[in-house]
Parts: sequence; structure tokens; C-alpha cells
Amino acid sequence: QSRRSWIEDTFCKRACGKFIPACRDLHSFASLPLTPRCCCGRLVGEHTLLETGPSMSSWPGPGTGQQEEWSVECHTQTSATDAYGTIDFQDSAGRNCHYVRVAVDAKAEALLQLMRSEWQMERPKLLLTVHGGTENFPLPLKVRQAFSKGLITAAQSTGAWILTDGINTGVSRYVGEAVKTYGTHDLRKRNAVGFTPWGVIDNHSDLIGRDVLRPYQPLGNPLSKRVCLNGLHSHFLLVDDGTLGKHGCQLGLRRKLERHIQLQKIHPRFNQGVPVVCVVVEGGPDIVSMVLEYVSSVPPVPVFVFEGSGRAADLLAFLHKQTALTWENHPILAHFYLYKTQITIFDSESEDQQEADCAILTATLKGTKASPGEQLSTALAWDRADIAKKHILVYGQHWQVGSLEQAMLDALVMDRVGFVKLLIDNGMTMNRFLTVSRLEELYNTQQGPTDNFLHILVEDVKQTHIPKGYRVSLIDVGQVIEYLIGGAYRSTYTRKHFRAHYNLLYAHCKVRDHGHERSMVLRDLKLAQQQSSELGDSPLFVYNFNDLFVWAVLQRRQQMALFLWQHGEEAMARATVACKLYRAMAYEFRQSNMDDTTGEQLKTYSMDFGQLAVDVLDRTFRQNERMAMKLLTSEMEAWSHFTCLQMAVSSRLRPFVSHSCTQMLLTDLWTGRLNMRKNSWFKIILSILMPPAILLLEFKSQAEMSHVPQSQEALQFGWDTGRPEAAQEGGHTVVKVPKCTPYTSLPECQLYDFYTAPVVKFWFHTMSYLVFLMLFSYTVLVKMEDRPSTQEWLVIAYIISTAVEKTREVFMSVPRKPSQKLKVWFGEYWNVTDFLAIVLFLVGLGLRWDSGSYRTAGRITYCLDIIFWYVRVLDLLAVNQHAGAYLTMITKMVSKAINMFYIVVMMAIVLLSFGVSRKAILSPDEALSWSLLRDVVNQPYWMMFGEVYAGEIDTCAGDTPCVPGAFLTPFLQAVYLFFQYIIMVNILIAFFNNVYFDMKSISNKLWKYNRYRYIMTYQEKPWLPPPLIILSHMTLCVTAIYQKHRGLSEQDTDSCGLKLYLGQEELKRLHEFEERCLVSYFHEKNQDVLCSQINRVRATAERAEEMGVVMREVSDRVHFIQDTLQVLDSQLGQLQDLSALAVDTLTLLSASDSLQQEEARLGHCRPITPSRHHVPHSWTLPHGGGGSVDIMPCHTPRAYRSCGARGLVNPAFCKDDDPGAVHSRRGQWGRKRPHRWAGLSRDRPYSHSRSLSSSMENMALSGVPLSQLRASFPALDCLSKGGRFTADIPLGCSKSRGTLLPSYAMFSRNVLALSKFHVSISIMISLAFVKNVAMLVEMDCFCFGCIQKHASASLIPIFPVVAWSLAAGEEVSVYTLEEVEAAGPESSISYWSTKGLSAMLQPLSSEGCLDGGLRRAMLVLCTWAERDVLRVGCVYVVKAIQPDVVCTWQRVFHSDTTLQLCLREIQQQRAAQKLMHVFNQVKPENMPHSPRFLDMSLLHWHSDGQWLTIERNMTGDFRKYNNNTGEEIAPCCGMEEMLLAFSHWTYQYSCRELLVLDLQGVGSELTDPSVIRAEDKSDDMVFGPSNLGDAAIHSFVNKHTCNSCCENLGLSDLRRSTDIHGKTEHRPFEKESGLIMTRM
Repeated sequence: QSRRSWIEDTFCKRACGKFIPACRDLHSFASLPLTPRCCCGRLVGEHTLLETGPSMSSWPGPGTGQQEEWSVECHTQTSATDAYGTIDFQDSAGRNCHYVRVAVDAKAEALLQLMRSEWQMERPKLLLTVHGGTENFPLPLKVRQAFSKGLITAAQSTGAWILTDGINTGVSRYVGEAVKTYGTHDLRKRNAVGFTPWGVIDNHSDLIGRDVLRPYQPLGNPLSKRVCLNGLHSHFLLVDDGTLGKHGCQLGLRRKLERHIQLQKIHPRFNQGVPVVCVVVEGGPDIVSMVLEYVSSVPPVPVFVFEGSGRAADLLAFLHKQTALTWENHPILAHFYLYKTQITIFDSESEDQQEADCAILTATLKGTKASPGEQLSTALAWDRADIAKKHILVYGQHWQVGSLEQAMLDALVMDRVGFVKLLIDNGMTMNRFLTVSRLEELYNTQQGPTDNFLHILVEDVKQTHIPKGYRVSLIDVGQVIEYLIGGAYRSTYTRKHFRAHYNLLYAHCKVRDHGHERSMVLRDLKLAQQQSSELGDSPLFVYNFNDLFVWAVLQRRQQMALFLWQHGEEAMARATVACKLYRAMAYEFRQSNMDDTTGEQLKTYSMDFGQLAVDVLDRTFRQNERMAMKLLTSEMEAWSHFTCLQMAVSSRLRPFVSHSCTQMLLTDLWTGRLNMRKNSWFKIILSILMPPAILLLEFKSQAEMSHVPQSQEALQFGWDTGRPEAAQEGGHTVVKVPKCTPYTSLPECQLYDFYTAPVVKFWFHTMSYLVFLMLFSYTVLVKMEDRPSTQEWLVIAYIISTAVEKTREVFMSVPRKPSQKLKVWFGEYWNVTDFLAIVLFLVGLGLRWDSGSYRTAGRITYCLDIIFWYVRVLDLLAVNQHAGAYLTMITKMVSKAINMFYIVVMMAIVLLSFGVSRKAILSPDEALSWSLLRDVVNQPYWMMFGEVYAGEIDTCAGDTPCVPGAFLTPFLQAVYLFFQYIIMVNILIAFFNNVYFDMKSISNKLWKYNRYRYIMTYQEKPWLPPPLIILSHMTLCVTAIYQKHRGLSEQDTDSCGLKLYLGQEELKRLHEFEERCLVSYFHEKNQDVLCSQINRVRATAERAEEMGVVMREVSDRVHFIQDTLQVLDSQLGQLQDLSALAVDTLTLLSASDSLQQEEARLGHCRPITPSRHHVPHSWTLPHGGGGSVDIMPCHTPRAYRSCGARGLVNPAFCKDDDPGAVHSRRGQWGRKRPHRWAGLSRDRPYSHSRSLSSSMENMALSGVPLSQLRASFPALDCLSKGGRFTADIPLGCSKSRGTLLPSYAMFSRNVLALSKFHVSISIMISLAFVKNVAMLVEMDCFCFGCIQKHASASLIPIFPVVAWSLAAGEEVSVYTLEEVEAAGPESSISYWSTKGLSAMLQPLSSEGCLDGGLRRAMLVLCTWAERDVLRVGCVYVVKAIQPDVVCTWQRVFHSDTTLQLCLREIQQQRAAQKLMHVFNQVKPENMPHSPRFLDMSLLHWHSDGQWLTIERNMTGDFRKYNNNTGEEIAPCCGMEEMLLAFSHWTYQYSCRELLVLDLQGVGSELTDPSVIRAEDKSDDMVFGPSNLGDAAIHSFVNKHTCNSCCENLGLSDLRRSTDIHGKTEHRPFEKESGLIMTRM
């Protein structure tokens, strides 16, 4: 189903179907001539489901019988929802939010599917349901900041959903502001869901529409009782219970969805459900009962209360602070105390309070009552390592066996770097955790990158296709590593001993599990532990951070790789390995034509690790130069016995190789033990020519050469084994020290050190090579005799010995396989030139022995061959620093010249165009010969270099006869030289100039990088030059035979090369040195980050914000002091008034007789005007109705002041904007107080307390006895006689109308109730508890009821505002093709409706943007339709026939051509529909798809009288499967195969008369087919102009390839059955097919 149809089929709306007048309207009906309202809140005319409204006489009066009780289930009706889509909030933020109108009884499963599948919300890992006040209320600054930052931080860090009421008032508004301030702008991560009652939304009619984008203005009418949506939420569920203007219907559905989400898994790897936490901010009495419901549910939901937010939150905080002894006499409060641990109170002003987000998550973990392992899994799913560190992984925590290992595995799979670090810090060791099974599970995890690049690499290595679901083994991983690193690298996983143990292990596993699959065996934890014990005991299988590091690199988890790189040894080497692997993976990405972004990302990762390697090298070099050089050349056993320098060169890490440390090491390797600084080349040449001068040279000591590795030649000759061999003799270990080491001062050792130095080898070979060039030049310049001369024999010996040396280099290279050896060897440019030179010389040598013409060919071969040997001299110059830099620059320019191929091609085209035309004009009678091609190219080529052949420009000059057209050649030559010489050659020069400047800046670095190759070349060469090098070869052969006879292990073979062999102690010291350097590097890096300018600015901003908060607090305290002084001033005024009254009273009492009393009364009894000073402890004057005022007695506690006409109101549940609080905000002179402290000095006069619990401690007891209260207020008697106070009893017991008595019954009743508590508690908090517990409706269930806010219900009707708007667009008429059954259900007749239905269409796209070959198309929007002929609000496609097509068919249809073509297009699609209907009925069950064609109608556009076709617009990926010429695509899925088989089926089903082609559409919805008729060769067209007749059928028969669907349908091959077309038997349903063809 489509998204739209699924939403409409799943979700409903509710509407009241029966008018039942409200009770308050019945009582006031006789006196007020107002139209009564239904219990749903609507008037009679607003009931859309009532066909005729009830008469006035049918309404029951107040004295009639029992009134029917209105309910949602009985009196509302459901229908498909008509409001869903996207809201476009018209405010400054401009956010778009998804919404849907759902019934109050909607299923939670459907809601979750809507949010996850349709709205694409991420899986929730936590549910934060926020409850609180729905009206606007002030929130203290600290509480507001803590709530906003804590809520959003907790939600974003854990991937939580936030559930609110979604309105623009109350706590939902604060949530929206928090999202705006601290949230993200990503809609997928801004998961704030609002559950809002549909009936209370202001202008909710604007949201009606199906899958539409609706603009919405969040600023509502301030006089309206409805609310607006908060535009900072991301999604809205508009809950509809059929009522209007009533809150609370959404709470049940919200709670149901919360319970359903609790049952969902928090992560696919865990079994824990999604935790839910209730956050309480402010709130009324219903919040307390809701909190009790949350904490007492199963499973319990923890509650997090922000203390200081007011009302219910402060009351809960006060109750939470009491002890169990306080509530032991009351069962309800004792029951509340049982769930005290489920409630967490957050005090934002406490200094030792943690951050709000941490407190919320901690309360969630503790409230779930889960085990430590489950809590760790929950924190792991949240990716909150800080929570796990503080509250889970603590000292003394008991853990089950294997729980931490499983947590480490989950953290690695989920890429939780913080948790891996935390587990390692808590004692988790890799040697114990990492096993073969776990490592293979990590490589086969499905999380992380989804492109399966590792499987692609395995396929490249194995050169075969691996099936889906193939489990990669460690051996496969080892082969991939070798493939990526290349060269001679051998992974540990591919060695023989590992393979043997690996196969033996799985052989045991298969025997134990009786042949089960290996993948199932590895999942068993106990078996995995056995495997780890079997492989872990062997020293050959010690798994450490290196294995995990390589896994992270191959899985492209950069952050995990960076973390694992910091742990373990050989950090610099691992950085170079990662650099190489990432670089090779990036190259494979480019070669596989995969995502370019990923390839660039891998290249960036490689550069990051390369920079880390350079930084660590620089740090170690600054600490200790020699130790740094040892790190470069020390043998790394864990990395195939490579050295760090070898790996850096293999990674092409040029900054690493060109570093000063590396260059110093290369210099020491180049000079060997020779200690020379000046004129070294002169001393070396002199010593070579005069060997006794060697003894006069200066050599380095052993200490100076301790960091320099020895060559393989030294090891083979036995001068320095590098590893002292230990032998057991007589039970003691005897170390065999070599007889001669390179550090002794014997003459023979000095001779050895001199001749084995690479620099000496270089000069010795260079001198020999120069002599060879002289002899070779003499050979080719002098006449060649029949027999080779002595000089030629020397040249032959030199080249043959050089060939032998090159062969030795190939076979002595490190790679194992011969193909790899040749590949590595031919990778060097100079090796290729040497090979060509040697082969060419050998060819010439074979030819020169002939006495005939072949000798001349051999001599010419010599002449060509000497070019290669002269060019080889450039390689000798590369050793010099200055000449080498220029040579490197030239080499790069030549390599860049490959990119100039297209420029050269363009130059050749210009050359040939001129050369051919010039030659053809000047030589019209030329005969065919090879010289013709030369003459065409010869002169034009040299003209590019400036030779213009001036004498031949004018061929008609002189006595030479002028050929026809010769005058054109000068003009052609001028044009040719302009383009070729001026433009193309200068472009080539500019290109080389650019390359030169680019290479000049990096040429020195490139030379330093290539210097390693030069030094290694001469380091490995024998010291004797050719042809004497044969003696060295013989010596090497003897040594190799001796070593083979002695037996050389595989490890010794891998150890060959230029490496520094260190003992265990020295290697340990080297690793400790590297670790210290790494620690100091990270410390310095962190200091740089902390001291950066950005962090300084951030710290300054945080301090400024803190200072701003402090300043606001100081300002608030100042205002509070001012308010307190005003209160004291008013109290002094009251005392003055009382003293004056006392004086007057004493004067009256002192009169002695009646006359004097009368005179005194007349003289002193003046009107006592009340003081202007406000009396804080007296009852305020409520504004009653009719202008009358009821005076409150002065001894009534001011805590229960009247709040307007609503009776007694508890200030803890009173809003600051109440009318009764307006007077309290003004001071002595009528000045209005600041809003931030509104109500503090008046509403809470006892102390400046933020919460109820703190204010109660400063309360004083009232001294008024209860008897006086009864005497003063007779109304108390009506409640003291066993009566109960309910919401139906008015707060005053007076029977007079219009006068609201100050009912003190509430106070009296609660004082009596409090007498059951402890006497001491009653004395301390009697008045304070009465103040906040006065709202208790029923103590039995401990549920606070609602105070009756108004003395009488308002009878003023609410008239909804109906927005009428005219439908926009143009008027059209729609004609449909209807069907009527003729003789039976299988026989029907199609006919056109005689009268079109009107509609209004609004164009959405201009004509031409959707045009095709035969039709033009345009998108339109239906704004109105008659009888639902079109869906209002839906987008349609209107199609018109192209004008040229109409002109073509006017000769057939002389009148109404467009109408005739449109009718046939519709008939064509209807025929395809019928065939598809039959096809869906006869196809087998293994073909699940059921495609269909869209309905098409005829449209008449009134404005221009044009006939068109209209169909519904399809959204999605539009595909075309075949066209009307028979060509079809290569199917890639079952859907495409079935559609292609449908075309085949129509041809065979219709007995080769019909063929449906041109299948196209979105998914299973198709449109615009072409129905081909074989006999349709006349002009009488039946199925539209796209019918190509027999040509299309023959093309389809030849091009169609039958697939599996064709076989399932039993269709025969068209090509084989073409010849027997006439013999095809008719099927039983031929009659039905004939009806389909003739029905149109």
C-alpha cells in the first residue's frame, strides 16, 4: 500500500453523532435564552453527522427524568482521518513538522509504525515524557536553564524521544524553547512529539487535508480558550475524541504508546526494553495522581521532579523529604512512601548537584531496577560512558562471568570508543578478551559501513565470487592484508603454523558439535572460551591491540582506530601500517568505481595517520636521536618482520622519509663506518685506486654505529650475526661470539668495512660503468671485425655479468612467489630500461656472429642499445643532492607528460590536416609508395620547431611550372603555423612551465624520498663491480648452500634484510621510550587544544554567562528587599490605624452618662476610611458580581485569599496572572512590581523561598481557635456534620445568590483531618500543610482534586469561525469510461458517461517540463470536484496530444482529431487494464507482485475548449521496462521479470493478435502502455498512434528473452514457435480474449 492509503486505512477521526445537552445548559435553559451545547462542546449546527437537528421541545428540561450520559464510545462515530501531512509554521523559525489526526482509541502499534516507517524517526533509546502545567507560568532562571539544557542534552546524547502536549503554553512551551536554544536543526534528530487534543487547537480546520503541506500561524487569539501548536516540535499526534475545547483526552493514548515503546528493544544486540522516565515541571493536582500512577505501574516508570518550578513539583519535593515516621498513620501517604525510590528530586540551586542530563539518566537507570549488566547495556546503547563510569562500573560491584567481555564485544561492534576505554581502564585485557571467535565475529558484524567492502576485497583476493552471507575467516583477512600492503608482507593469519592450529581448532569444534555449521559453533560462549584457552596458551597466538587496530582500519572506523592506536606498543609502526592500508583501500575504491566520497575519506584517514607517524617521529627525535633511529630500523615481529622505515616507504609517506631523523639514518647507512666530512669522494676514489690508503682512513666506533643496522651481506659472510647464538654445553648456556665483528680495529676488518660501505660501492661501480661505456663506445665507433675484439669481449662480459646480477636481484627479493618477485622488480623504472638494454644487446650479439647482412643489423642493434646505457648514467647522477633534485623534477615532468596525450593528439590532427592537403595540391601525379607518407608528415613536423622552408613557400617562383591550386599553399601554411606554432606549442610550453613550478617546490622532498631507494640499491649490491661481480655470486652460492645445509627456519628467512636486531631488554627499553614520547606528545597536543584561541573565547563566554546569572540574582534580591520594605511600610500603616481605633474606643468607654456618650459619639464617630497601605495578613477584597463586595474578616489567613470569583485558592496552585493577584503586585504607591518576582511578596509572604518545602519551615501557626471560626462562620456546620467535600459542592454554603461567602470550611475540614497525624507534626506544619493539601478531594486514593475555579459555569456560547474560500483554478469537465455487465460477470460493456462532472484544477507546472514523444504533460492540483470525480487536494497529470501528431492524423479524422486520439489513448489503457486483471488472476502464487494500470479519464478544458486526458500523478522512481519497438531492459529483480513476461503473455494469450508494450511506471503502478495489433495496417486506428503494428511484433519476437516468469506461466519460446504460427492451438480462454479486443 502507498503511504497515503495506509494512513487513511489505519487511522480514524471521531465526530459526535448524537446531540445531548450539557447539564449546566439544562439548569440555565429556563433563564437564559442561549442555544445549548452538546456534551461534546459543539452547538447543534456544528454536528456534521446529524441530518436534522432536534427541535427545541425535544430537549429535556432540568426537571425531567434521568439524563443520558454522553460517552465517546457510544455517541461518536469513526471515519477515515482527513488531516495528515506537513505543517509549515509561519513564524521566524519556519520549521516543517509532520502531523496526523488520530482517534483516541488508536492502536499503539500503528502509531509506532507511523513514526518509525512513515516519518523516518530513529529508533528510540529513551523516552522522556514531560508533564506539568498547561497554562503559562513563570519559571525561575536557574530551574529554567537546568531543565532546558538537561532535557535536550539527555535526549540528543542518547537518541531519546520527547513527549509533550505540543501546545504553545505551559511546560510544552518551555520544551520548545529548550529545543530552539540547545537542540539541533536536523529534523531526524529533533524528536519532540506533541500529543495534542484535536478539539482544543486553534484554527484546526486549517489542518484538514490529506497528505498536504499546510501553513499554520502559531499566534492565536488571546481571548480564545483554545491553544496553538508549538512550532519547535518535530511531530504532532492530534488526538480526536469527538469533543471540542476539552483537554485530557490525549493522556490515555500517550500512556498506551509509552507502554508499547517500553516493550521494544533498545538495540538489536540487547534484550532490554526502551526505558521511560517522567519529567515533572510545575503542574496542578492531576500531576500528583499521574505521578502515583507512573511509579506504581508494572514495570515502574521513574519520575524526575524539578524542585522550585512551583505547585505540584514543589509539593512532591516536600513530601519526598519527609521520613517514613511522618506518614505511618496514613495509609495513602505510607503507600506513596513505598515508591519514594522511584522519584528523584532535582534541586538546581544545590552546589553538589550534578548536571541535569546526568541526573535524568541516572534516575532512569536506578528506576528500572535492572541488574548491573543490563544497566551497562542500557548505558552502552545510549553511548554515555560518563554515566557508566560514575554509577555502574564502581568499586565493589558484582559482575557475572562473561558480562564484561560481552560488554566489550558490544562496545566494539557498536563503535562505542568511550566504553572501550572505560572497560580497559577497569581491568579488561585484550589477551584475555580477544579470541579467534570474537575476532571473526567482529569482522563479520553487520553494523558499520553497509557497502561490504571487505567482501569485495576477499573476492579480489580469491579471484572468485563469494555467496551472500559468506562468513569471512581470519585466513581471508590475512590474505586481504597481504593484498593491500603488497610486496613481501606476510600476515600472521596466513602462516603455516597458524593455519595448522586454526584447522585443528575447527576440526575439534566440528567433532564436538556433530558437524554443525562453523558459524553456529563460534556463537557459543563456552565453546569460545575453550577456543581461547586452546589458542591462548600458545605463544604464537597472543592477540593484542594490533589485531583490533587492523580490524578497526579495515572496517573504516577511524575514531576506534585512533583510540586503539594509542594503546599497545610500536605506535609509530602501526601509524604507518594504517596509512598504507587506508591508501590501498582508497585506491581499490577508485578502481572499483565505488563512491568517490568514501575514497576521498579513506585518503584523508591515510593522511591523518601519516601525520601522526611524522609527529611521533619528530617527538622521539627531539627526545633522543639515536633511540629514534633505532625505532626506524628495529625489526617488528608483529608486522611480518618489517621495519618502520620499510613500511613508511611502502606507504609512500614522503614527509616521514624526508624527515631529518630518517635522512640522518640514511646518511649513516650511506657512509657506513667511514668517518668522512670533507672531500669524501676524493678519498674514496684514491683508496679504491690505492688500497693501502684505506688504513689511513678514519672509522666510526661501535657506540657511534649502535643505531645503524647491518646488511644481509654482512650476515651471510658471518662478520656479524646480529643475534648471538646460544648453545647448551654441559648444562650451561654458552654464547658464541663471532670471530670478527665490524667494530674491531683489525686491518682485515677495516678493509671489509671500507668495501661494504654503500658509498664505496657506488664509486667502485660508477668507475667500472664509465670504463664500460668507453669500451662500448669504442666498439660501436670502430669497424666491427669478424671476431670480437678484446674491448668487445670486455663489454660482453660486463653485460652478461650485469644480467646475472639482475637475475640474482629478482630471486633474492623478499616476495615469495615468482610472479610477485617479477612484479616488484619491474616496478622500478631503471630495472625496465636495464632489461631492455640487456635483451637488445643479446639480440645484437647473436646477429653480429653472422658473416652476411645480419652482422650489419647486429652492429645497428649495438648502436641503438648504447642509448639505453648512456641514459643509465642519469641514475648515477640522482645520488647527488643538487643533480638528484633536478632529475626528480624531470622524471615527474615526463610522468606528467602522459597526461598531455590529448594535446599531442590534437597537434597530430592539425599536422595531418595541413600535410595531406599541401601534399595533394603540390603533387597531383604522385604514385603510391612509402615515401608518400613521409612527405606528408616531414616538412609540417619540422615547421613546428621554426623551420618554415622559406624557399618552398611560393612554388610558382622561378622557371618551375605552377601546378593548379598552388596559390593556396602559402595561405594554408600561414594558418597552420598560426594554430600549430603559436597556439598549440605555446600551450605545451605553458603546461610544462606549470609542472616545473609545481615540482620545484617539492623536488627536494621527492629526492629525499627517492634517496632511500638509491641507498638500498647499493646496500644490497655485492662490492665487486661487473664483470668481477661473478666472484661475489660464487661466494653467495656457497654461503647459501651452507645455510641450507645448516637449516634455516622460516623466521630466519623473514629476518633477512636491513634491520636492527635488538635483545629483549633493549627492545623493552625502546618500547618504553616510545611510550613516554607518545604520552608527552598527547599531553602537549591537549595543552595546545586547551590554550587555543577558540577555547579561550569559549571559556570567556562561559564565565560571562555565569557572571550574568549572578548579576540577575543580585538584581532579584534587591527587588525582593524593596518588596519586603514595602510590606513593612504597609504593616506600620495598619498599626497606626489600629492605634487610632483603640483611642477612639477608649474615648467612647470613658463617657459617664448617656448625654456625654451621645456627644462623644457625635463628636468622634467619623467615617473610618481604610488606609492606603495594603494589609498583607488580611483577606483581600474579591471582585464579586453586580458590583457588590464581600468583606473578608481580618483574622482569616492570607494564604487562602480569594482569587477573583473562584473562591478560596491555594497560592501553591495559583497562577501569577490571576485577577486576584493583580492587586498584590502593586506596592504602597500603586507601582507595579517586576514580573519576575510577581506574587513572591504577596503570594508567598513568609519568606523568599523557591519551593514549598522550604517555605513551610518558616510558617507560623494561626492563633484563631476553631470555636471562634465556627461562631464567625456558620457555614462550617454544613461540613462538620459528617459531610464530604466534593467537587460538586460550592465553596460557600450561603443560599443567597450573587454573594460569595468566604467559606472557611476547607480550612476547618483539613485541620480536623490533620488531627490524625502526629501531634508534633501538626504543630509544626499545620497551616503550611493546610495551604498545600487543601486540594485533597479524597484521602482514600491520595488524589488531589481540582478546585472549582468559577462559582457558576459560563453560558456564553463559542461560535466557531468558519473560513470560506473559493476554489482556485480553472473549470473543467471530466468524462469517465464506465462498465455495465451485459450477460454475466465476465461480459461487460464499456460506455462513456453522457454528462461530464465539473471540477476545478490549478496548474502546478508549466507545459513542456513533462513532455514526451507523442504527448505534452502538465501537473495540476484539484481544488474542487463534483461527486468526488477527482480527489480534492490531489495532484494529477493532464496530457495533450502533440500538435504535429494531430496534424498527421487529421487526414484520418477530419473533425475532432484531438478528441478521437484522446478516446483511443484511454481505450488503449483500458484494454491493458483488462489484460492485466486477467494476468493477475492466472499467474502462479510464486509471483507475489500484482501490477496494475492507472485509471485514465477524458478531460475538457473550458477556457480553451481543448480535449485532454487526466490521470493520477505517481511519485517515486519512474522506470521504463520496454518500449513500443520491442526493446526491453535487462531485468534485475522479480518485478521486472514479471512485467517483461506480461508482454509475452499478452501476445500468446490473444492468439498473437495483441501485444502490450511500452510498460513504464513507478513500482507496481503502470501507465501509458502501447497495445499493438498485428492486423492494424489501415488508417482505422483502434489503440492510439503509438501502435507500430507487425514491425513492433517482429522486433519483440526477436529481442525478447524468456525468463523464469515466462517458464512459470508456461509460455513457449517465441523464436522457436514463429515458424509454426499457423498451427498454434487456441486456448480455452480465446473467447474471453476476443471479447477484450472487441469491447472497445
